[in-house]
Amino acid sequence: MKFQESETIELKRTLTKDFAKEVVAFLNTRDGTIYIGVDDNGDVLGVSNVDKTMREIRNIIRDQILPSTEGLCEIGSLLEEDKTVIFVKVTKGTKLYYIKKEGRSATGCFYRDGTSSTPMSEEEIDKRQIATLQEDKLGLVDIQSNGDNYTFDILKIKLRSKSVEINEKTFERSFRLLTKEGKYNLLAELLADKNFYSIQVCVFNGKDKISYSKRNNFGQQSILQAYEDVKHYCEALNDTYIDDSSLPRRTKKMFDNEAFEEAWVNALVHNDWIHGNPPSIYWYEDRMEIMSYGGLKEGLSKEDFFEGVSDPVNKELMDVFVQCDIVDRSGHGVPKVVKVYGRDAFKFLGVGIMVTIPFDKKGFNAKVNFTENCTVNCTVNCTVNCTVNETKVLNLINENNKVTINEITSKVNLSRRTVQTIINSLKTKGILVRVGSDKTGHWEIVEKDKED
Repeated sequence: MKFQESETIELKRTLTKDFAKEVVAFLNTRDGTIYIGVDDNGDVLGVSNVDKTMREIRNIIRDQILPSTEGLCEIGSLLEEDKTVIFVKVTKGTKLYYIKKEGRSATGCFYRDGTSSTPMSEEEIDKRQIATLQEDKLGLVDIQSNGDNYTFDILKIKLRSKSVEINEKTFERSFRLLTKEGKYNLLAELLADKNFYSIQVCVFNGKDKISYSKRNNFGQQSILQAYEDVKHYCEALNDTYIDDSSLPRRTKKMFDNEAFEEAWVNALVHNDWIHGNPPSIYWYEDRMEIMSYGGLKEGLSKEDFFEGVSDPVNKELMDVFVQCDIVDRSGHGVPKVVKVYGRDAFKFLGVGIMVTIPFDKKGFNAKVNFTENCTVNCTVNCTVNCTVNETKVLNLINENNKVTINEITSKVNLSRRTVQTIINSLKTKGILVRVGSDKTGHWEIVEKDKED
């Protein structure tokens, strides 16, 4: 990797006293990365005591910077030229950030100017504070998007599938995708087939963020499609475990799918999209963390929140999700999560709300394999783990490759929504494909020799 300072990259030989200033500058200006253990000219020097330096970095970010930067700073390490380099990835925040001991002053507030961190003038500080206060009063439909060439095919497909009538001539006005001046707004940008919002699921090797496994980006597309893609991805990772210690044998999931779905859709609908920070999911060895930004809506208490009082942060976005039959207005999402995981699953941070869903792996000693009670031909790719319900669906399809979703729903005694989720999971795993249209087509189970 070649290191070179730029508007988005800062290089430091060691962890110095001005580190907090560099973080503040990125928080106030743009996303950026600080590399520690690299000289200004790009030479890799490495960090001698990695764990100690990482702890110091966490303490600086937590104790010396206001408001809270929770969820905005990611600390990790990488190996370059057989030397360890520490990186700190900073996401642009939603507030005016400053060094705690200096306060909101020219010596405490900084912005990124080229490759330098420059003090803000008092005038700029006041301007940013006023802009933040004014912007907080606006909604998604009031703020003009930066784009002007959007299409909404995914939105229209979702609406028509729920028998919502669409008038092409008045569509954009009817669904409030335009500002009063006739320009596309932020709601339009979120719902457009293509946009610039990055929605990520980050998978880590252990119980912290030190070692990455992979980072998946489900953004740059309609939020409706991103919702589905993230949901199916996480559900596909939700292993089923069996308990052989008693009869009849019991099975259970690693986490509750319904609680996860409610937490995920709430993160999208109630997120602070105006300030540009998309929600994200962090996947660890023992838990999943769903992070949304913005916190509680003004006037809504924590008790109201836990009781399920329905007062969406983004009303217009909620309206679209309701029309697409993704959510309803009952406000049962939070109570559902609380019922399964308790109030402690929710953590209220300075920048937003984090929901922690633990993984339950105790007391179970084996995964349910695809071959479990499976009548499908053995040439099917049996290296992929399938759940009990996925196996039931595959057996039905093996008997009749033109079986409909309604027929499957009836025979496996599951909801249509659950069956659709199972089918999407099988498609993601590369086991099942649909050939032809929904009405006249048929299912095909992918065989091992076809994949090879």
